[in-house]
Amino acid sequence: MKNWIFWFTIILIFAGTVLYGQESIEQYLQNIDGPSTEDYLRLLYQGGREDKLLAINILAKSGSTDAKVIEALISSLQEGTFFVKRKAGKIINDFWDVRARSAEVLGDIGDPCTLDGLYMALLLDHDPVVRNCVATAIGKIGQPESIIYLSHAIETSKTNGSDDIVILSCVNALGEIGHKDAFLPLYKVVRGSYRRNITLAARDALKKLQWE
Repeated sequence: MKNWIFWFTIILIFAGTVLYGQESIEQYLQNIDGPSTEDYLRLLYQGGREDKLLAINILAKSGSTDAKVIEALISSLQEGTFFVKRKAGKIINDFWDVRARSAEVLGDIGDPCTLDGLYMALLLDHDPVVRNCVATAIGKIGQPESIIYLSHAIETSKTNGSDDIVILSCVNALGEIGHKDAFLPLYKVVRGSYRRNITLAARDALKKLQWE
């Protein structure tokens, strides 16, 4: 019993040290007059998983909406579609968290020029968590043209499974866009065979539609 407690304590200390080290690196890099946006963009393109996440977070905190930053974030998002690498039939670069974080930052930037990349990820990415973040980002950008893509994503997603979070985020995104053209897809969800939380979200989204 004492041995178990000893090793458990060691693991906790090690995990805490790792987390502290990660936080310290990010904080350190943000506080020095050193790496530029170009350096972080290279890190995003060329680094490993943790490097990419670090670069995305620092670029997000910088608030940059530079075209090169947007292009790099879209490129990271497309690692789940166009740039998938496989070995023995298995995906070896499934950086789902990198793609999800890229989508979140693109949504915060809010530039409609990013929508084509987001639509592609919404329809083709194999990870429901990523598609969930993508749908939320599309809703934040708030363009009526997005309704057809969100509606298609709802129709092609599996019900009562891992895709439920995708359907829910698409429904919420339609409400955030608030255009009257979202009435029919939301009505179909209300009348469809979806989980109760999804149908309730669709009802709330219907109330947000602007009719004038």
